[in-house]
Amino acid sequence: MVSGSKHSFSMYFVLGVACFLIGWNYWIPAYLYPTAAGLYGTGHPDFNIFYLAGHLWLSHQNPYLSLQPTPFVYPPTSLPFYGLFALFDITFASWLWIAAYMIVFALAFLALTFNLHREGRFLFVCVALLLFFTSYPLLLMMVLGQSDLLISGLTILSLVSLRAKHGFVSALILSIGTLMKGSAIFFLVYFVVFRRDWKYLGYFLACTLAIVGISLLVVPVQIYWYWVTRVALTEYSLYELPVSQSVIRFLWLAGLGKDALEVVSLIGMILFTLFAFYVGSDVSTSEVNWGTLRFDAMFLTNGLIILLLSPRSTIYPYVWVILPLALFLSTLLMEDVRVPYLTLVGAAAFLLNATLTQTFFDNATLPLATIGNLILTFSLVLICFRPSSVSKDDHR
Repeated sequence: MVSGSKHSFSMYFVLGVACFLIGWNYWIPAYLYPTAAGLYGTGHPDFNIFYLAGHLWLSHQNPYLSLQPTPFVYPPTSLPFYGLFALFDITFASWLWIAAYMIVFALAFLALTFNLHREGRFLFVCVALLLFFTSYPLLLMMVLGQSDLLISGLTILSLVSLRAKHGFVSALILSIGTLMKGSAIFFLVYFVVFRRDWKYLGYFLACTLAIVGISLLVVPVQIYWYWVTRVALTEYSLYELPVSQSVIRFLWLAGLGKDALEVVSLIGMILFTLFAFYVGSDVSTSEVNWGTLRFDAMFLTNGLIILLLSPRSTIYPYVWVILPLALFLSTLLMEDVRVPYLTLVGAAAFLLNATLTQTFFDNATLPLATIGNLILTFSLVLICFRPSSVSKDDHR
């Protein structure tokens, strides 16, 4: 017992030193240098929008009317949250913002770590920290001050809650994530359709209605009405962004119009929903083996499909991939996996995460995250349709 304990401590010590060296020599300098002026002065470009939206809400103004040319587009339910940061000056608020999304993400990381079987924890921690400290999307997200790491943490906490058999808590957390950033609603494909858990959908709808109803005490209904009729309906209009990592932009470059692109996105999500329904046909919500590749692969696929089909998917939303990819890779590495498949997944993970490739290539002409996404999605589909092509063991 003592020797095993010492061995475990030594491994974690080596891991901690390695992460410290990566952070000190790469992660911290890469982040602080380009953002020093903004961090100690006026916050971050996107966080400024959140901050001003909260300030306008506190001033009883409509943030969707006043913020131009870069508008605030997130659900009105998020306004009281951003209003908390607007109570402070922008410099201190920017530090609070960093602390907020880092704490939520850290809680998600720890919750997922201790939810795993003991034999898989160390491998998961190693992979997750490696992906975290070498993530280019994370650096870019922090430079901009976006909210994607916060939403990522919430979706992971929702997954962990479900794995711990707390369905209502899971639905509540996913509802909060959806009302912070609407795209989180598409994870219902995994939580409801794949798992055949219609009770979960009831929990989610009840929580969403309750939160919106409570928010009406402080957020005027007129703001909700304006957002629904004038803002939410225009969300599908950023496919022309040159840094987009969505397949929608490249279909637009091929000549498809806005209406056709909306149809393609809708059909894509419907096809994925049907796929999730098919591969989840023998899933029982009462007897779920959470440690299998199939469940980890489907949750990761759900997020990748959202990134592929959303016109707002630039580089930084790919921070969502960090923990689900670490979960999948750590499970994969514990299996008897064929080397070509592991190589394919590793190449996709590199394209989704690496900084160096973004330096040598122009994201507008060579969308490396999109390519990595497509490769990884194809790899994950193989697990669902032909497990034998991935491993000697059948993971169905």
